[in-house]
Amino acid sequence: MRPTRAPTSTRQFLLLSICLATLFALAQTGGAMAGPKPEDRPSEIDVVFSPDGGCASRIIAEIETAKKSIHVQAYIFTSDAIARALIEAAERDIDVSIIFDASQKKQRYSKWRKLQKGGVNVRFDKEHATANNKIILIDSATVITGSYNYSKAAESRNAENVVIIRNDRRVFAKFRENFESHWKHSD
Repeated sequence: MRPTRAPTSTRQFLLLSICLATLFALAQTGGAMAGPKPEDRPSEIDVVFSPDGGCASRIIAEIETAKKSIHVQAYIFTSDAIARALIEAAERDIDVSIIFDASQKKQRYSKWRKLQKGGVNVRFDKEHATANNKIILIDSATVITGSYNYSKAAESRNAENVVIIRNDRRVFAKFRENFESHWKHSD
């Protein structure tokens, strides 16, 4: 004896019910099956060292990922390669702003003039004896910090470090707040 099949309309109803239940479940989870949203991704931390550890190339690679903004605080800045990357970002209509230590205004090899001519917003922090922050903030998501000055010596001769922190809103907010407070009193 052959098993009897459900009428076509019953099969269609069951298939439609399963599809609707699946869609409803996805809607309730916010589409979680598609993967985490960027703001829900876990924090990532990476560390690079110099001399000859590729700090400049890692910084440039991060700069190249920018979609909206790059904010920099720098004590010493003589790196042509990093300056070029920031200018290229400004040319892509990325908001690029940098605060230099006031001493950089008189330094012969400082890249502030090149950056300013290239469309980067430049200010100098004269409020402190030394503005020794070395940070890059990218798109409300990435913090780059460490001992590394943006210079040839830091890349090839000095023992330096770069710490890259991604997707940590709390850490990013603290660095952004610090940047904004220095931006306000810099000119």
